[in-house]
Amino acid sequence: MKKDLLKRVIGLTTAVTMTMSLAISVTGCGGSGAKSASGVGGTTASAAEGINLKYALTEELNSLDPNLNYSATSMGMITNTNEGLYKYDKDGKISYGLADKVDISEDGLTYTFHIRDDAYWSNGDKVTANDFLYSWRRLADPDMGCVYSYMLVTAGIENAQEVISGADGYTPEDLGISAPDDSTFVVKLTAAKSYFDSILAAGSYFMPIDQKFAEEAGDQFMLDKEHSIYCGPFVMSEWEVGGTTYTLSRNPDYYAADEIEVSTIHYSLLTDAQQKVLAWESGELDSVTLNGDYIAKYEGDESMQVQLLGGLFFIAFNTENEYLSNQNLRLAISTAINKEPIVNNILCDQSVAADYIIPASFAATSDGTYYRDYAGNPTFNEYDPDKATEYFEAAKSELGTDTIELEFLYNDDSNLAAIAADIQAELQEKLPGLVITLRSTSYNQRLQDMGNGDYDFGITRWYGDYQDAATFLDMWIDGSGLNYERFHDDEYMELYNKVIGELATSDKEAERLAAQMRMEEIMEEQAIICPLYQPSSVTLVNTEYEYTYNTSGYIIPRYTRKKAE
Repeated sequence: MKKDLLKRVIGLTTAVTMTMSLAISVTGCGGSGAKSASGVGGTTASAAEGINLKYALTEELNSLDPNLNYSATSMGMITNTNEGLYKYDKDGKISYGLADKVDISEDGLTYTFHIRDDAYWSNGDKVTANDFLYSWRRLADPDMGCVYSYMLVTAGIENAQEVISGADGYTPEDLGISAPDDSTFVVKLTAAKSYFDSILAAGSYFMPIDQKFAEEAGDQFMLDKEHSIYCGPFVMSEWEVGGTTYTLSRNPDYYAADEIEVSTIHYSLLTDAQQKVLAWESGELDSVTLNGDYIAKYEGDESMQVQLLGGLFFIAFNTENEYLSNQNLRLAISTAINKEPIVNNILCDQSVAADYIIPASFAATSDGTYYRDYAGNPTFNEYDPDKATEYFEAAKSELGTDTIELEFLYNDDSNLAAIAADIQAELQEKLPGLVITLRSTSYNQRLQDMGNGDYDFGITRWYGDYQDAATFLDMWIDGSGLNYERFHDDEYMELYNKVIGELATSDKEAERLAAQMRMEEIMEEQAIICPLYQPSSVTLVNTEYEYTYNTSGYIIPRYTRKKAE
């Protein structure tokens, strides 16, 4: 596909507001290329009752606990129903959320947040500074095992590293935060951070938790409707873990409820591509993501939107595996995979084959240059069958075997199944003696298996949380719950500590970028992961509405609004 057909590229510099009326022409792979009638699909709602949206989810929810959730799907739902100190507004800019004022010390090390007076929980309790204090300490508690606890270190919170690692003499109460009164929340940093506000605006992990409610709910907290509480624009009026339908309703107690036009959002768990398209065509969905032949079918439809997303699909290698602990084997696999057929023949959605970690059109520098344009594209592990053979022969010699058997893990998803089968066939053909067994499982189970180290190698993904290249690189630091590869490197950690410490100020940008570039080089040189592609999204949307997109390229439902007449 031609890259110049992309009509919009979503980076992490800002979210984007766009009226959905522009027709986008996409050349599909496969199919007849026939065009559908414009205006097919979508639901309608009267102005009196507000907008009622219907969407499909391809992955089930796990916990909606802001601290404990570990999936992008669940995090997206949490950001619909809760809020932090900052948020993204309808123009895609960072603005105040549950805080309405912040005082920053001259040295940039102390932030004093003032909690808004009109912020309430859905049970009527007032949102207080203690809700943030409790949540952040809970996130840091090593006994909780929160996957995202490392974000406290990335954010530079005082004593975060010592607390989350369980260092002698440190408890969550030693975290550099305090609540001198109900409306004041104080945060102390180890170094000034030019990107601190974007970290707080991004994920769910820094959102507040009502301590009394959470402790009364116990192990059931945020696992079903009865044991859930919200302080954001919507409440979950229908849901439970393991369910196939979820309904969000506008929260009447939200401080900006009168600014939200959406009354309800109904989600259905639909994993089959044909089933989703049929639901769209019958008016049962307001948005559907397309792939393969369906892209060709809808070519030229005014409902179609194409977005290059700020994410990366990649292969994670379990470096504790008896074979994959060998660097030459990881290099052999990485250089034996031709990624172009994956994006051109399987995905067919303008995704881009990637030999990099930090995505293109992502994380702009102070002069507006994206990180990838500044750093250039690495070539360490690009497709090279001859090199792959050399690496594989060296690996077999070092491992003392001519046959290596590995299991390849992936989500239960039609695209990923096709990609996994393609990679299996290619590796076994180009690396004789490598025997690969495929294992498909649910999204949540795949996350758990990788988190527990119960896998050999497999396909995973990451979308940037905040406006900095570190949102990718911090996955592989010591203590990260996302370090599925069990990777450790002294130089990498030394550079990371500089990136979040002495180099985090705006006047050290060039040095900081150089450090991040070296971190990316280390990952590629050691083949800790194998990048596959930067994903694109081809989506049909209801053209009656205008939308705001988040920094990963997905719709922020709260800002959906009817087009002006």
